[in-house]
Amino acid sequence: MEESNIVVFGVPIGKRFKDISEKLRKTSIYLEVFDIDRKRNLLENIKISDLGDLEIKNLEEIISYTKNIVQKNKIPLLISGDHPTLFSFQAFDEKTKIISFDAHCDLKDEYEDEKIIDLSTWSGNFDSRVNGATWLRRLCEKIDPKNILLLGIRSCDEDELKFIEDNDIHYFTSSKIKEDIKSVKQKVKEFTKNSKLYITLDIDVFDPSIAPAVHHPEPNGIFFNDFQNLLESFKGKLVGLDVCCLNPIQNNEVTEFLVIRSIFEILGLIS
Repeated sequence: MEESNIVVFGVPIGKRFKDISEKLRKTSIYLEVFDIDRKRNLLENIKISDLGDLEIKNLEEIISYTKNIVQKNKIPLLISGDHPTLFSFQAFDEKTKIISFDAHCDLKDEYEDEKIIDLSTWSGNFDSRVNGATWLRRLCEKIDPKNILLLGIRSCDEDELKFIEDNDIHYFTSSKIKEDIKSVKQKVKEFTKNSKLYITLDIDVFDPSIAPAVHHPEPNGIFFNDFQNLLESFKGKLVGLDVCCLNPIQNNEVTEFLVIRSIFEILGLIS
């Protein structure tokens, strides 16, 4: 812990959290950290401490736990079944910007269905106003929405789009990213320049053909090279990261390998 600059911990949200936590930790053993195309070690100068999975009585404890790590000048990396971001992001100051890689806007005011209940339940509790479809709407009540950037979205209703436009939230759909990556990268560069950045990576941002093990496999997602291209345009300082919404498939580790490599790519922003 003293030597580390990245501190990993699991946040037990979602009915399958334990399975997710175990699968990702196990998969991380098998991936090379060296990128042959760029001829560099993605984790050069990275030292990781894994504190295991939290045992929490309420979700608010995520704030204090994350803040404790931030105050030690270390970068928290949260693994969860669903977005812990509503709480973990509150550990950072008001100038920090949040970048959400996600197929969905997650800006509904209230929402409930069987998949969301499975994804967002913790300790037997579910809240229709605080879950995987609403967390960013709740966060907008606490921060300046202009400090939000949505990347890869492709599932949205009329009310969410109106909320995005009314609050000047920055966004690029997966189609826009694939069709005009050059202009998107330039705008992402401008958004991130000289800023502290918190990244939340929902695995369903990727196309289901390369990430089938998710709860909501929306068609027309981004591909791994799109993800790499976007990260290249990040010009700020990474201060926090969470990864969520894996839904493991028996005897199929394709998505798990993609998740771990994506984490390596993000941490490569530091080294």
